[in-house]
Amino acid sequence: CNRNSWKNVVRVTRVALLAMAGAHVAFAQIATVVASVPYIAFGGTTAPGNVNAWTTEFVFTNLGSTSETLNIRWYGDNGQPLAVPVLGAARATTHQFVIAPSATLDFSLDNTQDPLTGGWAAVDITGPVRGQAIFHSDLTGRPEYSAAAPLVRNVSQVVILLGGGVPVSTVPAPISLALPFNNVGNITGLSFANVTNSNQTLTLNYVDDTGATLMSQIIPLGPGAHTAFAAGDPRVANKRGAVLVAGDGAPYSAIAFVQGTGANSGTLVTLLPITQ
Repeated sequence: CNRNSWKNVVRVTRVALLAMAGAHVAFAQIATVVASVPYIAFGGTTAPGNVNAWTTEFVFTNLGSTSETLNIRWYGDNGQPLAVPVLGAARATTHQFVIAPSATLDFSLDNTQDPLTGGWAAVDITGPVRGQAIFHSDLTGRPEYSAAAPLVRNVSQVVILLGGGVPVSTVPAPISLALPFNNVGNITGLSFANVTNSNQTLTLNYVDDTGATLMSQIIPLGPGAHTAFAAGDPRVANKRGAVLVAGDGAPYSAIAFVQGTGANSGTLVTLLPITQ
């Protein structure tokens, strides 16, 4: 949708962080994460004539010669299991699918039951299953916006997948990376998920296209926690460059999006992480 959609995501995230700060949270133990989708979004307003909602579609292809089982665990911003409504299935914190050889699984989250909700997904896969998430934003009075995000795997291999008609790469879970940003006629949104059972801290250094430092930001993430926000600080307004992300040794999942504003309104583009 428009810039207000990122404000909605920020509001959801802030509420979760405030809840974490104000009360003790018993974090769920997260089983080892084989792969992850760093951001999911679903829900909003879907009343006739007044639609402003997001959904996330998932596309997985089994490139092997035997059936493979796919298990998806959903987590909210606070690191707790998140009960997610999958179209055609019951709301649950985990969903399991079996994918036949050479078959493609395509399903979406229901955007009609909840207010705008964000989080991330841990994807337990075996064998040669590859996939991606596709985000859809619907707003009355304009065409749908869509953008894809690759499956982030906790391995060193990089595999090309042609899924849903869009070629993307699965990428390794990083220790350090760079996320491009472009706030010239756009607003950049960033998303990070801690895919471990331990606290971790990410340091973000924003540099312009000459390499000059614009600002720094510290992102603390509790076990399994997730955050999504717009890079809207005045120090990066009307700037483009990269966000240099340094972790503390633990894997995490990250993605960025650029959404057009003003004359560029109507565009939504995925920015893939640049890993070392």
